[in-house]
Amino acid sequence: MRISYLLIAALIGLSGCAATGVQVKQGQLDQFKQGETTRQEVVAALGKPTTQMRNSDGTTTLLYTYAEYRTRPETFIPFVGAFVGGADTNSSNVTLTFDQSGKLLSYSSSESEMGTGMGMAAGQVGAVPNQPRKPDSMPQGMPTNPQDTAI
Repeated sequence: MRISYLLIAALIGLSGCAATGVQVKQGQLDQFKQGETTRQEVVAALGKPTTQMRNSDGTTTLLYTYAEYRTRPETFIPFVGAFVGGADTNSSNVTLTFDQSGKLLSYSSSESEMGTGMGMAAGQVGAVPNQPRKPDSMPQGMPTNPQDTAI
């Protein structure tokens, strides 16, 4: 019986986590040298990028994006969780740009953390002005009917 409760608790705890993408650490980036490291060497070290772009100037950009989502434990408390629960999200983005010959030109990285609260945990949330946009608030010259927009 005790094992059943532990198993249920473990399953609930695991169900509140998710991750996606390719996580790149600063130590991995530090091994790359501008003007020397090739695109193939980066892919061999980090794996397949989440996004690849060919730029109009002939350069190539690789993006490595990672995100993890953790539901706060209090979210799973029956009835109470809807008022005090929430989730936390951490994400990172790494952008590497290569010249026409495949040599590293530059790289940048960013990290972000966000928390989402539900009910009282969200605090006072006010309306965002001008959202959603109404036809009378659109800049002049902008179509007010989505069907007027040519694709």
